[in-house]
Amino acid sequence: MPLYEFEGKKPVIGENSFVHPQATVIGEVIIGKNCYIAAGTVLRGDYGKITIGDGSNIQDNAVLHAEPGTEAVIAENVLIGHSAIVHGPCYVGEYAIIGMGAIVNNGCRIEPEAVLAAGSLLPPGKTIPSRKIAMGNPAKVVKDVDENMLNYNKLAVKIYQDLAQRSFNGLKPLNG
Repeated sequence: MPLYEFEGKKPVIGENSFVHPQATVIGEVIIGKNCYIAAGTVLRGDYGKITIGDGSNIQDNAVLHAEPGTEAVIAENVLIGHSAIVHGPCYVGEYAIIGMGAIVNNGCRIEPEAVLAAGSLLPPGKTIPSRKIAMGNPAKVVKDVDENMLNYNKLAVKIYQDLAQRSFNGLKPLNG
């Protein structure tokens, strides 16, 4: 996996966290325990800091970055979907979901158990309250996260936590 020090700042990878060999992790990035960082993910801690809480997963081709002197905080057990962009400063709360291809802009806050739907754009400085679903461009709250969706979201997080552990032994290159 490409890990890069940047101006004296080095990534820290937590115990039992899997970072795919095709992911790129640069500079001041802290990845908690039991996380899954998928192929093509870019975590750029060159300008600002990125913190990813225990049990979270960042899926294929997602990009996380923060402005100089700021931090993008991803809490525990968060799911960030394929090709999402998360730009700090921002905060994403526990068990929140950022859908595939969604964009989180500077100064945004996604409260615990909230959802930013796939393909949505959350404008700078906006908040999605806890247990609300926001969608569209610009994203607007459209409904509540019900118990069925919350349980499904927690199951999805668990599936990726399991995939992290399976990947340590199960992922094997076939060439070279």
